[in-house]
Amino acid sequence: PAVAVVALVFLVVGDAAAALVGVSFGGAVAPAGPVRRKSWEGSAAMFASCFLCARYALFDVGVHVAACGAAAATVVELFQPLGVDDNLSIPVASVLALDVAIALEGGYG
Repeated sequence: PAVAVVALVFLVVGDAAAALVGVSFGGAVAPAGPVRRKSWEGSAAMFASCFLCARYALFDVGVHVAACGAAAATVVELFQPLGVDDNLSIPVASVLALDVAIALEGGYG
């Protein structure tokens, strides 16, 4: 259950941080598609906020688990694969990434 909650926190906190920082300080546009304008600064804010949320909530797992989940959320928010809205794809991709990372760490065994 904690992994699912963290994935939803990624959506709420990370996506908001990306939008706020990207709009306020974003200058360098990332290659995120022909219509969408995403900044590297917003993506960095997304990664940092997701990483910190995961480290706080999942304190008993390794740093690489938090980094894996944050990276998955950031990549999905930046590129929106298959055109799926990021409000759906961020939690799904984050749960998958966190589950795989925790399983590889041996946390579910």
